[in-house]
Amino acid sequence: MSIRIKQMLIMLTIALLPVLASGVLSQRKIDTMARDIEATARFQEMKRERHYLREKVADLGTSLRLVARLTEQLLAQQQRLLQGALAAAPTGAAPDLTKVAGGRPAYRLTDSDCGQACSDDLKRLAGAGPAFTGIHSDTAGFSLWHYAGLETGVHMVFPGHGNYPADFDPRQRPWYRAAVEQGGGWLPLTIDASTRQPVLTAAAPLRTRDGRLLGATAIDLPLGKLLSFTSESAPWLDVAHLALLRLNAEGGLEFVARKQAPDADRDWRQPARAEAFNALTPENLLRVLSLERGDSLLLDNIVMDGETWNLAITSLTQPDESQGQRNWLALFAPYSATEAAVQAAVGVIKEARIASLKEHLYMAVALALIAALIALYAAHRITMPLVRMSATARDLARGRLHSRTGLRRRDEIGSLSRSIDRMADSIEHLQLEQEQAYRDMIMSLHRALEKKDTYTAGHSGRVTRTSLKLGQRIGLDADTLEILRFGALTHDLGKIGIADAILNKPAPLEGKEIDIMRQHPTFSKTIMKPLVRFKEYAEIAGSHHEHWDGSGYPAGLKGEEIHLLARIVAIADAWDSMIGDRVYRKGMAVKDALAILERERHSGQFDPELLSVFITMMRQEYPADPAATASMMKP
Repeated sequence: MSIRIKQMLIMLTIALLPVLASGVLSQRKIDTMARDIEATARFQEMKRERHYLREKVADLGTSLRLVARLTEQLLAQQQRLLQGALAAAPTGAAPDLTKVAGGRPAYRLTDSDCGQACSDDLKRLAGAGPAFTGIHSDTAGFSLWHYAGLETGVHMVFPGHGNYPADFDPRQRPWYRAAVEQGGGWLPLTIDASTRQPVLTAAAPLRTRDGRLLGATAIDLPLGKLLSFTSESAPWLDVAHLALLRLNAEGGLEFVARKQAPDADRDWRQPARAEAFNALTPENLLRVLSLERGDSLLLDNIVMDGETWNLAITSLTQPDESQGQRNWLALFAPYSATEAAVQAAVGVIKEARIASLKEHLYMAVALALIAALIALYAAHRITMPLVRMSATARDLARGRLHSRTGLRRRDEIGSLSRSIDRMADSIEHLQLEQEQAYRDMIMSLHRALEKKDTYTAGHSGRVTRTSLKLGQRIGLDADTLEILRFGALTHDLGKIGIADAILNKPAPLEGKEIDIMRQHPTFSKTIMKPLVRFKEYAEIAGSHHEHWDGSGYPAGLKGEEIHLLARIVAIADAWDSMIGDRVYRKGMAVKDALAILERERHSGQFDPELLSVFITMMRQEYPADPAATASMMKP
């Protein structure tokens, strides 16, 4: 062998050894990082889907309870309207039973020989028709039919459709019988006679002032609208099952209905069949039965229909309610769909790993004749992006959803990094979407509360403006002021759960009324609780009646245990309560209110430093006329 060849072999060996050593070390790093990314992706995907499953069923349960509560209020309004109309003398002409116009009430007279009585009833119902249709518009489209059926066989429904079977008699319908025989309430699932879809119905009797039965009225809620969701953010929801459950006579659970009602083609005269749900162990069944209203539970390895599921279930009722009234909302997600999503993410990682390995091997062959420095540089260029991707994956697993790889490469590693960035975008978008959806729902509840209690509407606005002034005065930044604005605006949202008789009482509250009213901070905090990233909303809602000395309610927090924003809202709330008009008293003058706050400065109710700033601010704002009245403070 010639010396030249030997020298070439020595140089080749010297050049190749660093490349091979770098390749081995890089491959080990790639293997380790690939396993790390794979494990993180699996964990994150499972965590995301389980979290979304529980949050979704809780949101649906809240929506269903709110719809039921609003339906009960509208039914009571509908009952009062019809009883008033039926008590009045008949006027005008009876409606034409041969014509039905969309968007107007439809009237029907069951075959009977009631003569003038039926004619008078038709006239009375026709007189109530315009107001009756207005109640339907208040449901914002979630109701199906609004009924009124009388003992004479006269029937009115809105919106009008006219598609009645020939033998239709409102007095034979389950809602009518339930109202007459049981005094009304919610019925089990039934099938609508005209649309053939499953409905939940709330019914109430119609009576004269002396208690004589006139008939019944009801509102139908279509199951399809109540139990609905979109799968844009979580494609596995396409194969999920949404179900309404109830407690049966044997102490077990049974389906009231699933997402797709299995017996919608049954005869409308028959109630829907109940299907038993026996997939829970005795221990899990006991956990479900123990759930308080609004609480949810996530269960694994539930075998149903020959498949294994994740089950998220939320209680719509209290454990101490009667057996026939206990209801739960359940969302089933199949393991197969969840595992398929995980395997898809893992497959992308494996493909990118193989591609990265090939690229490194080709590069090692090419660099075999080049200096070790270039080989080391190439190895470094391959491994560092993987380090960044691994760090990003770990950040995502720890909840730092803003983390991204930041890589802009057009090779396989770039593809892998973009996949990780897209996964991070999806996770962050999902959380922001959920937060915005829940904020929108909270504002809808706030608008509903304003309609229910006009004082709260003006009060919340004034408290918000006063809170922001004080927040600006102490130097809160823009983001914190925005949290303060939303929290102050909705601080009394829990009042939507307080009975109208207490909320709008034209006199000071007494005894149990005060205890019930003091529950509204807890109600508010419960409504705000799902906004995890903005826990300050829940703190404001739940703590604005806490006192600096610990004598407040509901938790008896003390001093700086009370959130700063809640302490601000507490002062603004008290200020508006003093100077604002109530139905049973006029607001006091500004000078009198300031005098009270001066005396309260060290009484223990308010943060003394914040109160001092507030008093100074008010004196500067109204220096010219210290005897200004409360009316000057109102917008």
